[in-house]
Parts: sequence; structure tokens; C-alpha cells
Amino acid sequence: MKECCKTYLFGQFGDEEIVAEIYGEYVSSLSAKLAECDAALASGDWVALDRAAHAIKGNALAAGDTDMAENAIALRSAGKLQDSENAATIIQVLKKLSTLL
Repeated sequence: MKECCKTYLFGQFGDEEIVAEIYGEYVSSLSAKLAECDAALASGDWVALDRAAHAIKGNALAAGDTDMAENAIALRSAGKLQDSENAATIIQVLKKLSTLL
């Protein structure tokens, strides 16, 4: 478990079991949302990309993962500009960050 998430979640809930459950849900939701980002980018569906990036951002903030949240915000910005190249790069960064969870 990422230390920043553990610290944040324990500060919010104070219970190791609840922290583990919330963190587990966060981690398991991430792969589906990243797949949605890939599919949206491949099809040029900027609305779907924004929706998936927004969900990643919200889930990351709820878990205390500021690195992931900041990159999801950057992905939303790239999507609003319809910047495929930058969006693809940011998705790769998000995937790399997800391997550290």
C-alpha cells in the first residue's frame, strides 16, 4: 500500500480493516478506468476520456493518491485540447503509477 494513501485513509477512518477495503477498491477500479482511457483515446471519444479521467481523479483523491490525481487532471486537460499525443503519454504515466500501488 502506498504510504501516502495509508496515512490519508487511516487519518480519515482510523481503522486498518476499512483502510484496506477502501484501498483495495481503489486499486481494483483503476485497471478498468485505464482500459476505458485507452479505448476512448483509440476511438477519439474525448467525452469518454474525460469521464474516465475524472473518475480516476476522484478515486485517487478519495484514497489520498495525489500523484495519480494530478496526472488524471493533466489527462483531462489534454483531452479538452484533443491532444492525442499528450493524452497517450499521460495514460502511460498513469499505468506506471498504477503498478506502484
